[in-house]
Amino acid sequence: MSRESLAVIRVALGLAQGAALYLLYDAFDAKSWPATEGLLFAPLVLTAVVLPTLAVAALGNLRLRAFAIWVGVAIVIVAALGAYDIFHDPVGGGISAAQPPRNMPSPPLWLAVAAGLFIAHALVVSGDADRAYIARYPRYFDVAWKHAVQAVLAVAFVGTMWAVLALGAALFELIKIDFLAELLKKRWFSIPVSTLAFTLAIHLTDVHAGVVRGVRTLKLTLLSWLLPLITLITVGFLAALLFTGLDPLWSTRRATSLVLLTAAALILLLNAAYQDGEPEHRVASVLHYVGIAAAVALTPLVAIAAYGVMLRVGQYGWTPERIVATSCVVAAACYAIGYGIAVAARPWLRWIEATNVVAAIVILVVIVALFSPIADPMRIAVADQVARLEAGRTPVDQFDFAFLRFRSGRYGMEALGRLKNSEEGREAARIAEKAVAALDWKRPADATVRATPLTPALRAANITVIFPTGEQLPDSFLQQDWSSRADSWRLPGCLTGAATCEAVLADLDGDGATEILLLETATATAYQQSRGTWVLLGHVLNVNCRGVRDALRSGNFNLVTPGLRDLQAAGQRIWIAREAVCPP
Repeated sequence: MSRESLAVIRVALGLAQGAALYLLYDAFDAKSWPATEGLLFAPLVLTAVVLPTLAVAALGNLRLRAFAIWVGVAIVIVAALGAYDIFHDPVGGGISAAQPPRNMPSPPLWLAVAAGLFIAHALVVSGDADRAYIARYPRYFDVAWKHAVQAVLAVAFVGTMWAVLALGAALFELIKIDFLAELLKKRWFSIPVSTLAFTLAIHLTDVHAGVVRGVRTLKLTLLSWLLPLITLITVGFLAALLFTGLDPLWSTRRATSLVLLTAAALILLLNAAYQDGEPEHRVASVLHYVGIAAAVALTPLVAIAAYGVMLRVGQYGWTPERIVATSCVVAAACYAIGYGIAVAARPWLRWIEATNVVAAIVILVVIVALFSPIADPMRIAVADQVARLEAGRTPVDQFDFAFLRFRSGRYGMEALGRLKNSEEGREAARIAEKAVAALDWKRPADATVRATPLTPALRAANITVIFPTGEQLPDSFLQQDWSSRADSWRLPGCLTGAATCEAVLADLDGDGATEILLLETATATAYQQSRGTWVLLGHVLNVNCRGVRDALRSGNFNLVTPGLRDLQAAGQRIWIAREAVCPP
């Protein structure tokens, strides 16, 4: 196919994609069919984005038969994943049950589809180019990095185009001509123009492959010299663990994700140094030895991440987040094992090539499994959490019914429907009662309010007075029914549910009466008594600045005059709320 014919077809695909996306957007905005049918609309949106983009990237790079098979299979899989994404979570995690059914693919699915198609497309194009099911590694390397650079350049081109259009609109507005500015706001113009620009960028970078390879080589050369830095950091971190132990890691509650992110950085930069493994890309001696150290360091990193996930699973069971983290650990383990073997291989790290291909296939399988019924994290997590509850491993009072109601899609709702009819076991009646209450919740905030109002004794147990030492909360504060307030959602859970708070008692306004400062994990609120009733005085800023909480606990604080005076205008008192900025 000639360049001219290829350009015409790609332009047509870009315009067709823009028209399709505009029609779908119009239906979404008007809430008309097919946007009213989520099981249909989500696959249509995914197809409108994926099909033209995939076709543009494949044209000229695949034989016609391979092109038809690959694009057809990809669209069927993507559409099926889009339909299942709506099926398994019709409303969306954490969204009020009063909201209309969901009709757009979830952000995780968009990310998974983009990653999966990128990997699969590189494998297919490379295999077709070499006329083999498993291509040569230099081919995989060339195709994958070519498409990566093309995507980055295309996005940058679209962004630059819009910056130029915005500049032009601003210039015309200087002389009171707003035609261009108004045109840019029209969806029928902005969407097709964007898709056309993206398509043109892909075409231009495709026909000038030599320029793309030059950019790629320069980019990888620069990245390869970051390998010594990340390796030094990683080795230093692993050495420090010998003295600190693993306990500080688990206290952060984000150790696994950071460790896996570090492993991903090692893998990326090690591949930037290795490139396609050809002799002409031989690296400097320092990178040779640093690469070996990086490959060795990958194994303990993955082991730490795996241990962290399994530790949480053993303590609290499976959740969707832990299932996804485990999947990431499995993929990282493929790299760790392969790169560990590569250390002993000759020539330098040659096993990286086979490892990368195997890991790419594993990642594809994992993505399809996670976003389909095969290994749906919501389904698996619900089954495990409910089993722990019914077996008594998770006490009823500690079980997260809000997870079933709002964060586990249809599987959580089905589990609640079954639990409300629980009849077996010592706690069956309490489980059924709580399941019925959870089914009545309309929004996530409702989960913080108990099915029955807190007694003063339970409320007192929720709140620990940290200053003055030995003081008790006023009985009137504990007796007040905070759950019945219309704005109970603004209150900390220790007043309405089973959460805990710390309290500081102090005369905040100098009137001789005591006010109450309640400290939650991330926020704080103040209360004062007015006409016999305790009212919310306001939210406290800067309470999470360094050392503030410790100072409050020890009583090391003073009451000071505000730095800004209030204003009074038209009989109304006006005050300025300062920004919550911690001092350096």
